[in-house]
Amino acid sequence: MAGFLETITKTQKPKVHKYTQELLERAKDQHGEESGAYRGIYNQYFRMPSTGVSVGSSTRHFEAVVSGDAPQGFERMYRRVVVIDMLSACASECVFCVRGLYDRHTLGTDQINAIADYLKSDEDLAEILVTGGDPLISPRKLRELLSAVASRADNISTVRMGTRLPVQNPHAFGPDVYEIFAEYADRFHFEISVQINHPFELQPEAVEVFQRLQRLGARLHSQNVLLKGVNDSIETLIELYDRQRTLRFIPHYLFHAVPMVGTDEFRTTVQRGLDLVSQLSNGGFLSGMAKPMYTVMTDIGKVTLYEGSILGKEDRLLKIRTSYRLEDRVRWNPSYQLPASATPNSAGTLDVTYIDGED
Repeated sequence: MAGFLETITKTQKPKVHKYTQELLERAKDQHGEESGAYRGIYNQYFRMPSTGVSVGSSTRHFEAVVSGDAPQGFERMYRRVVVIDMLSACASECVFCVRGLYDRHTLGTDQINAIADYLKSDEDLAEILVTGGDPLISPRKLRELLSAVASRADNISTVRMGTRLPVQNPHAFGPDVYEIFAEYADRFHFEISVQINHPFELQPEAVEVFQRLQRLGARLHSQNVLLKGVNDSIETLIELYDRQRTLRFIPHYLFHAVPMVGTDEFRTTVQRGLDLVSQLSNGGFLSGMAKPMYTVMTDIGKVTLYEGSILGKEDRLLKIRTSYRLEDRVRWNPSYQLPASATPNSAGTLDVTYIDGED
């Protein structure tokens, strides 16, 4: 184990920004310690990861680092996009987040320029996903990265970012952040994926940030995680997705929690998630424009679950059929190695095992 979560697990002390602490106090004052609002914040940041033996052993989402002669600092699993892991810092540390196990790092100038040159060399690439940590926590480094890509890689037209900063510290959004989006509005199409796991996180300060980003042309997507004791009730999910729609979010993924070290108590069964999403989609409570895709993060990438996706279950292991092909992976990333959890099937695609949670 490496990174911020190693310290949190050993010390059993949360690492949160003062805004997150204030948000917990706000939930307590407005709704009480037994409320869903209070648990929705407390269980994300203040409920400590287990130090016992975990069912899950993952310390990364998946292994797709581009190696060999390629520059370091990014992952590639798909045809048109690479993931750029810009830095490891976040305003607050979510104790269920696998990226908290990554080594602490920040991309240097030479790495950024080498990545931009790599992007230009592949005509299949059209977009980048900038993540971390939280890329919006360092406007200076983000500007450096976008400047390099804008000047060196004409084929990159879409920049996606993953962030929790608007709900972890909305006061961090000053002119230096907004100026980046204004400066590159004509060069890139910006898409920002925001992880919001409980409707109480949608405070007025966060809403103001979302609205300013949208006025600058950024499209906002939701990427939420199904977490036991946070949002694993239909009432909470309805409120969350309804609120996000009023804020003009595009619903994207509702992720099943990753089976990583120390997080067993956060993870429902996959079936519980399927039941909740079925109620969301077919219960008449939400517009179709507000409904997410229920997705698991397997060792070979994201798999949105449809009828027939789950082939069976043995003990805690689900066998999942995907449409991924090994030859595609190797073509896009020659250093890609098929993990032991995945096998080719008779259709030429890959099946993968996935560790289920418990209700």
